[in-house]
Amino acid sequence: MLCCLMFLSGAEIGRFITMLRNPSSILKACAAFALLQFTIPGGRHAIHHASLMQGVGAARVLRAAAAAATAPIEAKIFARIVLRNLEHHQQHVELSI
Repeated sequence: MLCCLMFLSGAEIGRFITMLRNPSSILKACAAFALLQFTIPGGRHAIHHASLMQGVGAARVLRAAAAAATAPIEAKIFARIVLRNLEHHQQHVELSI
């Protein structure tokens, strides 16, 4: 089970993003859920994880996963929430600059 307190590297984030592109609906849903956990506002390393995701272009993949006709509904919902969380963290970073 994944924990919200994990500190991920860019390579680990990249693996979850790659899983979103996998044809397996189970892998897509698991990857989207993992990314959701790592971007929950107020999470210990959420801003760091959001920054890593933005650095690897995750938003594009997340938008594709959220819009994919063949993706499971769970993956679509989780992907939309992660996108919202990324926007939240981006606004938070811009306000603190």
